[in-house]
This record gives sequence, structure tokens and C-alpha cells, in this order.
Amino acid sequence: MKFLTRLIIISFLLSGNCWAQVTSSYWSVQKSQHFIVYYQQAESNYISELLDNAEKYYNSIVTELGFTRFDDFWTWEKRCKIYLYPSPKEYQKATGRPSWSGGSANITERRIDTFLYEKDFLQTVLPHEMGHLVFREFIGFYTYLPLWLDEGIACLQEQTSREERIKTVQGLVISGLFIPLERLTTIEANNLMMPNVFYAEAVSVIDFLLKNFGRDKFIEFCRTLRDSKDWKMSLGKVYGFKNFDDMNAQWVAYLLRDVDLKAFADR
Repeated sequence: MKFLTRLIIISFLLSGNCWAQVTSSYWSVQKSQHFIVYYQQAESNYISELLDNAEKYYNSIVTELGFTRFDDFWTWEKRCKIYLYPSPKEYQKATGRPSWSGGSANITERRIDTFLYEKDFLQTVLPHEMGHLVFREFIGFYTYLPLWLDEGIACLQEQTSREERIKTVQGLVISGLFIPLERLTTIEANNLMMPNVFYAEAVSVIDFLLKNFGRDKFIEFCRTLRDSKDWKMSLGKVYGFKNFDDMNAQWVAYLLRDVDLKAFADR
């Protein structure tokens, strides 16, 4: 599994990060129900494809996370803005991002920046950043979360790699290389040593919460988190986990529920 810019395209979670001010007269605009795309030069079919994909991902994300009943997300003046710069150089100059960045998001501004024809944007960067935006808008911009929870939500939206990541975590459990939840929680962006393992496990935890307990429980968790701002308390209150060890044991049992251990050992 590759670790490249599409995995985590630096997501700005706070409004204090600097974006260049955009003069609207330089930009053409196309709109859909939940998005406004600003661009300077692009083929109309590409903009249509971008908007179609964005709407598809929006519907998928709010459905999976259980947010469909909150219909005021991203409509009218609340629509998400996507700025499509003509080139990587112009994107980097405007946003201050490094050369490897394919896109960036500002949650408090409900905004995503990228550049024209970025190779991973439509399939990976866009759903990843939208996952951050939708989740954070619901639970709070400044609520502290462990990295695995924030990134698990975002990476889960990358449909093309979801099943591969979950299978990776099953293999980690069986081979004894699995990172237990308590240790996973101590990992932050500045001490991320095994990104492939970390992101796979982060996706797997969220998949476990959603599929093992259902969307209604997850939306209850998000509401409790939004109101209390305490992620540990919210997990315990909603899901009944006694502690990290209890949650970890249930997560591992979920991962191994359909695995033929004998077949794996015979490989």
C-alpha cells in the first residue's frame, strides 16, 4: 500500500492557517446543490465531473455517518467552496503548501484548495478532505481528538483503498504486528513512524464502530462528543467500553470474526 500525497493531504483544521485572499473577479464560478467551484481556466466537462463527484461523495459521507437528517449542511450560503488553481505552482504560492501537496482544506471556512487535473484529487483527495470537513463541522472545529479518530473518518471515505486497509489490519493482528488502541492513541502527526499501519488501523477502528454497532450509535456518539467535547467519555458512555483494553478486545474480535486462522497459518 503506497503512502503518498493522497493519503493525507495536509488538512488545516483551524482558521488561523493562512490562505491568500482571492479576488473574485479573477475566477469563473459553477455551482451545485452543496458546492461552488472557483476556477480560472478549465474544460467545462472537468468542472462538471468534479461537481458530480463532490455531490456523490457528500451523499455517501452523510449517509454513512448518519448525518442525512441534518439537511442544512452545505446549502445556499453554506455551500463548500472548491478553489481550482491553474497549476501546482500557483496553488503552492496561494496556499503556502509544499510541492508534494495535492490539496488542502480549511474547515472553519468550509473550503478546499487544489490545482487543475491533480491526479489523485477526484478519487482520493476530495473525499478525504470532505470527510474531515463534514465530521468536524458536526462535532466542533476545536474539539480535541486523537489523530486516529480524525484521520480514520477521513481515510474511510477513500473507497478504493478501504477493503485493502482492513485486510492489512487483519494480517497485522494475526502476525502480532498490530498496534493496540492505547498505543495508537499516543501517535500524533509529528511522531508518525509507520504511516501505512497507522492509517489502516485508523480506518479499521471507524469501520468497527459503524458496522458492529450501527449508524444510530455512531450519530449518538457524535452528538455526545459535540456536546461534551470529551472523546473518551463519549466512547464509553455510548458504546459501553470500560476502558481501552475492553474496546481493543472487541475491535480485534470484530476483525477476526470471519478469518480462517488455520488457512492463514498454512500459508
